Amino acid sequence: MQLLILGREKKLCLAEAEAVFGNIKIISEEAVMVDSDHQIDINNLGGAIKCAEVITENSKSIESDITSYILKENKGGKINFGISFYGTGKTYKGSGIKIKKYLKSKGLSVRYVQPKSGDNLNAASVIYNKLTKGGFEILIIQKSDKTTLLARTTGIQDINEYSKRDYDKPCRDRKVGMLPPKLSQIMINLALVDKKTTIVDPFCGSGGLLMEAALMGHQATGSDISQDMIDCSVKNIEWFASNYRPSFTPIIEKAADATQKSYPELPYAVVTEGYLGDNFVIKPSASTVQKQIPSLEKLYVNFLQNLQNQSVKPKSVVLCMPFWLVDGTTYQLKIIDELVNLGYTIHEFQSVKSSDLHYQREGQFTGRQIVVLN
Repeated sequence: MQLLILGREKKLCLAEAEAVFGNIKIISEEAVMVDSDHQIDINNLGGAIKCAEVITENSKSIESDITSYILKENKGGKINFGISFYGTGKTYKGSGIKIKKYLKSKGLSVRYVQPKSGDNLNAASVIYNKLTKGGFEILIIQKSDKTTLLARTTGIQDINEYSKRDYDKPCRDRKVGMLPPKLSQIMINLALVDKKTTIVDPFCGSGGLLMEAALMGHQATGSDISQDMIDCSVKNIEWFASNYRPSFTPIIEKAADATQKSYPELPYAVVTEGYLGDNFVIKPSASTVQKQIPSLEKLYVNFLQNLQNQSVKPKSVVLCMPFWLVDGTTYQLKIIDELVNLGYTIHEFQSVKSSDLHYQREGQFTGRQIVVLN
């Protein structure tokens, strides 16, 4: 069995895991088990920080079990290991030191990597210390039933590559907001389509989602109503193609209004972040937020109506819409009834309510509501 350590937006990460793996078993607030015959490719999961192979689902003697596993799996040479604890009320830093001393007493060369803060190693520490490449990161997970699961990390989120695709591309526009690469991957996975399905982004902005779709093996096309954004996307896709050599290079179409444009007559899914409204750099008032809601609701309804009018309809639609949190009150678009009237149904997940699929970065006043439509 394998498991995932979930990222910050736990509910969104749960939905992605369910979309990719089907049945999942929630074992704690931070971890889920998945039943997969293949080793997980964490590079295609925006919501997972780590993936791991389960060593034992119910450890009775944690230090002994970890020591025995390392001795059994060690291929010779220096042993690099670290321990991460996911749970509450305990710490296992002392256990790591005891294990190190025991291994050294056996004549082995050992290096123990401790968390810089808290009880678990962050991605940077695991990558820098090469704990997934010849070393060991052992996860101690306190399950919801208070038993303890042990696992060995097999994959870690590549924070350097995410940062490169987010910040190093030649054209970035903070005025319109930028969809984070991790969230783009989550949304593409939520579309629940195979690699033969083209991903279409009709609000493509600077082209970030198209890049992630291509890296995940999809053909992808994008358009935008703004010629400036089209020009920006073209620059970024050229940079992306040169740096990553994808099997399919995304296609940037001419500037087009998403509420009127035509869509391809081949299997496709629409995955997009629509216009989020004004990009507030200071906290907006409730009245400022409410003023823009009617025009945004009209935009999204017209966009979805246009999709319904196509001769070939999308297999699914994953749509990112804005919401705002002002002085403890949440404001969001009220178009759910309109979606039903237009013939859409909201995809429901077993592990999380569809209404809970939200993404918001700390310090930002506009959040993102993710809706998955059939």
